[in-house]
Amino acid sequence: SKYIPGNPSIVVKNMPGAGSLKAQNFIYERAKPNGMTIGFNPFQVLAQITGRKGVRFSYPKFTFIAGVKGPAFIVVARKDIAPGGLNKPSDIKKINKKMSYTGRNPLHAIDVVSTAAFDLLGMEHTYVPGFRGSASITTSLAQSETNITGAGSVHWLKHLTPRLVQKGQLVSLFQFGAMQPDGSVKRDPAYPTVPLFEEFYAKAVGGKPSGELYEAYQFADRMQGTANFMVAGPPNMNPEAAKILRVAYKKAMNDPQTKAEAVKAVLNPYLHIGFARASKVMKDLANADPKIVAFWKARTAVQFGAKKHKKKKK
Repeated sequence: SKYIPGNPSIVVKNMPGAGSLKAQNFIYERAKPNGMTIGFNPFQVLAQITGRKGVRFSYPKFTFIAGVKGPAFIVVARKDIAPGGLNKPSDIKKINKKMSYTGRNPLHAIDVVSTAAFDLLGMEHTYVPGFRGSASITTSLAQSETNITGAGSVHWLKHLTPRLVQKGQLVSLFQFGAMQPDGSVKRDPAYPTVPLFEEFYAKAVGGKPSGELYEAYQFADRMQGTANFMVAGPPNMNPEAAKILRVAYKKAMNDPQTKAEAVKAVLNPYLHIGFARASKVMKDLANADPKIVAFWKARTAVQFGAKKHKKKKK
């Protein structure tokens, strides 16, 4: 409101349902294109390209306002899955315990890249979907019910580190890095000492990852790595309103007060992703290689068939 001419009142309406799909369908199908309604929702790339049930929108057809990017995802493992612990990348070759991945759902951004990375490393594992929230995932790892997973920065810093890492039970393996405007990937400042996946792979396996899975992984990582959330209006929204909102959102995200509030809430500031950068991603998404689309449809179908985690009764 502060950066929109006239300082209009902003009404926030939460619309839960189907992991944000209900809200995104609403913006796409029912919101008026007059610039008065926009949505802030997770950027669910795999949900769209795999044709997940309930998806009735197309990201490239939304009116893009801004992308919002948080720190990179990080992959962790219980230290005791290998004799003597996991102390260096090559120690994955010593793993002598059955690996179970603490999963959310096959289309969750963290699970998409994390499970693909484990497969590329040859770390055979069972995917266990159905965990909801950081607390249940952390408890499962603490109890050795599962022993590997991927995590966001808040989960890592607020839950996993104090509860398991500082006790020597859990260790970080690698991160997926911060996507740069030119498409390159660098270590995220949130985890400066944690290697990138490709750096870890080179030391653990040797060389560089390749093949069909790696190509599919790169596509998903590039799409998801650009933004965690998308701020968008309905298709064919008033172009003048869209222009005003893009400028206002950028100013708001760069406001020192906004950054301070973000750090207080989630420990790290979020980055603004502008129209030019997002436009390229949307074009790539609209023209996704049919082979990669088919690959992800087949892979996630198998994962959706996995036995789900059931919360234990007290």
